[in-house]
Amino acid sequence: MRAVYLSGPPGVGKTHSIVEQEEIWAACGIKPLRFRPRNVGELLDQFKIAGGRRPLIMEEADIIFRSKPMFEILKQATDPLTPDIFYRVEKVEGEKAAVPINLNVPIVVSTNMDLGSDVGWDKNLLADRDALFNRSRPVIIPDDPFALWEWSIYLALTSHLTRDFVIRNRSGGLPLVQANSLAVQAQAIDWFTDNVNKLEVISPRTLKQVAQSMGRTRYGDMPPAILAEELDGHLGKERADPIPVPAKADWGVLLRGMPKQLPAGAKVTA
Repeated sequence: MRAVYLSGPPGVGKTHSIVEQEEIWAACGIKPLRFRPRNVGELLDQFKIAGGRRPLIMEEADIIFRSKPMFEILKQATDPLTPDIFYRVEKVEGEKAAVPINLNVPIVVSTNMDLGSDVGWDKNLLADRDALFNRSRPVIIPDDPFALWEWSIYLALTSHLTRDFVIRNRSGGLPLVQANSLAVQAQAIDWFTDNVNKLEVISPRTLKQVAQSMGRTRYGDMPPAILAEELDGHLGKERADPIPVPAKADWGVLLRGMPKQLPAGAKVTA
């Protein structure tokens, strides 16, 4: 697949997933381009800068799915049966010339749109959408309580969603990033699961905030009383339609066992 499309409401971990992927690329010496195109010209400009070597990351890029010209570029970029080169007429030394632009780079697009629904789509673009998504099916996080719980746990186990927290710098400098132990991460997942039917918002963002607060308290940067207030702030009334509370699991073992980075010896090339 040349493209990944991430779709879901705010707070479901789209940006977190992108940042995790950026870290993997960085470890391999690859620096992606992150941008938000406003028109097809800007989209082609970034492909030109990428030069067939750097991945393109487009966040909150709803406009891509409303523009016929941008759709056509993505269709050509992701179709293995069409040429990888797009020729754009530009001025070169005062003369018009057809300049080749390499479209063969990895593409990541995130959007708050529901890519699994026809609602909000221009009917004239539905055929283009189907052609595009038949090559790379979008990753859609549905706005469903159990699905959001499951997705949050998945991100915690397979990425570093619950690992990092920030403490105050007592010397007055920038805040310091620390790493939660597996025990604290497991504690956060346990609390998130035990209270899933009381949570105001079930999302990876909520789970991350819980882990950060617990980490600060364990480190001594937040008093236990404040932690209790922070956790209570995530809670509301008991759900009228409760989801089945998942069975207890040894989250520490799962956190330790699930891969979160490239396997030893694996290589990624641009």
